[in-house]
Amino acid sequence: MNKTVGKVEVEAPEGSPQTILTRTFDAPRDLVFKAHSSCEHMSKWWGLRGSSFLSCDLDFAEGGAWRIVVREADGSESPFKGEFKQIKAPELLTWTFCYDVAPYNEVVSVETMEFTEEDGRTTIRTVSTYPSLEVRDAVAGSGMADGAAETWDRLEEYVATLS
Repeated sequence: MNKTVGKVEVEAPEGSPQTILTRTFDAPRDLVFKAHSSCEHMSKWWGLRGSSFLSCDLDFAEGGAWRIVVREADGSESPFKGEFKQIKAPELLTWTFCYDVAPYNEVVSVETMEFTEEDGRTTIRTVSTYPSLEVRDAVAGSGMADGAAETWDRLEEYVATLS
């Protein structure tokens, strides 16, 4: 499956338990990376429009844990959590990612985000690796790409305020 959702290119390579999301931002790499580094920044762009940030704990260091909870427009809460595996500012960020609601909280993916810059524009390429093809297909079919596209639109709007 290859498709474009908004400004996000989405790939689900055949036979691989991965999704690859790629998007270019009209902002320098240092700012796009920085927007991932603290609750102060992430609270400005994480989640869908209409959602509100309820809480954030983020230890931005290798081995550090993170947890974010947002309230969706319908009033439901969406908690996410993980652990930072690798931080190589401003070019690479690897973390585990889990939607922290049963039974989904039994599924942990590993996401590696590569940040590259050309002519003041930054491309993020996120490779998410799931425990199996079945899990990858379930996540890909869940509306994940729509959520990522909207969230990354918000990220681009936010980093424009940092420059």
